[in-house]
Order: sequence, then structure tokens, then C-alpha cells
Amino acid sequence: MNSATEFGFVVGEKYENEKGIFTVMSIEKDEMLIRWTNGEEAQTSMEFQDRIQQRRNWEKSVQQEKADAVKTPPKKTRASKSAKQDPAAQKNPAISTAGKRAI
Repeated sequence: MNSATEFGFVVGEKYENEKGIFTVMSIEKDEMLIRWTNGEEAQTSMEFQDRIQQRRNWEKSVQQEKADAVKTPPKKTRASKSAKQDPAAQKNPAISTAGKRAI
């Protein structure tokens, strides 16, 4: 599949580029007429707009990966059972980790 048709622009559908949201008004061969929401129109190549859409999708995926990495806290290492202490034993060293008085 060539890059001019990879994205699959459709007449009447809305897309977005750096100028904003636009509607595909017509497609002839490898050119298309697009209209932004402010009424401005432009004749542009499908290949050019396809590259823009691919780059924007790539940028969104990179941003999403970064956001996901921030949301996922790093795994905490688990302390061994022997390293954990009973809170009662910390207050009174005469009490063992089992909660019984040392003899």
C-alpha cells in the first residue's frame, strides 16, 4: 500500500493537523480539498496530509507511553520477614516478635 492511501482519508470526515480541525471536501487522484472550521480552504496532497497524520499518531503514542510510565509507580522491594519487626517489640525490647516475653 502506498503512503498516499495508508491513512484512508474519506470525503466528509474530519481530521486534524497543525492548523486545526479540517473536513475533507473532495478527493481527486492524489490531491484533496480541505476546509478548516474557520472556513479557510486548501488544495493539498494526500501524501503530505498522510505524513502529518502518521506523525501526529506517533507523537500521541509517545506521549501516552510517557504518561503511563509516570502513572505506574516503581515496584517496591519486599523486606524479608526477618527484617520486619513487631510494633510491640519496638516499644518494649523485652517482647519478642511473637509477642511473648523473653525468658
